[in-house]
Amino acid sequence: MQKADDKDYGLEALEEIMSVMDSGKIVVIFAGYSEPMKRVIASNEGFCRRVTKFFNFSDFSSEDLAKILHIKMNNQTEESLLYGFQLHSSCSIEAVAELIRGETTAKQCKEMNGGLVDTMLVNARESLDLRLNFDCIDTDELRTITLEDLQAGLRILSQ
Repeated sequence: MQKADDKDYGLEALEEIMSVMDSGKIVVIFAGYSEPMKRVIASNEGFCRRVTKFFNFSDFSSEDLAKILHIKMNNQTEESLLYGFQLHSSCSIEAVAELIRGETTAKQCKEMNGGLVDTMLVNARESLDLRLNFDCIDTDELRTITLEDLQAGLRILSQ
């Protein structure tokens, strides 16, 4: 509950943004999940009038998520948690897409959308760490994420 002397900074920020939008010299882009964005836009009559274009993006398909996973693995920076790791050759886009379809629920995909890939990869790396024994000296094996690791990474989501 808001106290009488508290300011609603969200509405104050919205009013400031609207004053800038009136100049007609800039384009303002608001992004977010559909329902919360509808509430923000409906929160002020003047705001509704100023926001004229809406773009709704569909959730990613299993194939899209598999492609994102490949892009992430192929374009790592030194700051990445998976820097130096690679995917096993069995982890084709088609195989990863099928794995995502089989191991996730529609609810998980909707709620996590693209974030599913990051969680899956972090969990897969943990699976790789647990799968290897202490005597492993094969550097390729030490840094290669398999389809089974990805599957284990997805199964952790369901627990």
